[in-house]
Amino acid sequence: MLADSDALVDADSEADVLADSEALVDADSDADVLADSEALVDADSDADVLADSEALVDADSEALVDADSDALVDADSEALVDADSDALVLADSDALVDADSEADVLADSDALVDADSEALVLADSEADVDADSEADVLADSDALVDADSEADVLADSEALVLADSDADVDADSDADVLADSDALVDADSEADVLADSDADVDADSDADVLADSEALVLADSDALVDADSEA
Repeated sequence: MLADSDALVDADSEADVLADSEALVDADSDADVLADSEALVDADSDADVLADSEALVDADSEALVDADSDALVDADSEALVDADSDALVLADSDALVDADSEADVLADSDALVDADSEALVLADSEADVDADSEADVLADSDALVDADSEADVLADSEALVLADSDADVDADSDADVLADSDALVDADSEADVLADSDADVDADSDADVLADSEALVLADSDALVDADSEA
């Protein structure tokens, strides 16, 4: 799994979550999905998909990628990333990320995110986010949101839970909802949901949803949900 210099990618055994500067991508435990600023890629449970700023490639010219049987690690040109056999850690061009066997950690140029084995947490620039094993919490540059063990809630820079600057999104206890000013992604082991600056996406526990800054792409096993920023 690869992400370019503006991208973040994270996946543990229960959920795969990816995000770049203007695109967010999420995949469940049986799929690898990657997205960069202009492209979205979806892969099935046994495939690895890579995307750079304009194309789909094995490795970006500025990126170093290492994958073992249980872990996928991607580091951009300015980043150092370490991951062990049960963790997937990606770091963007100004970040340092470390993950142990039970945690997935993602960091982009201005953000630091920590998540343990049951939770995936992503944070936009200027925010720090921490999630325990039962909860997913996301925070953008001006907002902080907490979610309990059965629900995922995201907030963007001007809005509070379940809403971005122009759109409202609702999800039940088994769904993941995303909303941001530019990009926030959250996924638990049962649900994959993605949203970027121009789109909000909601998916149930068996769905995969992808969205980047210019396009919204949904593909899942059981459900498709699409909501743009005006809806």
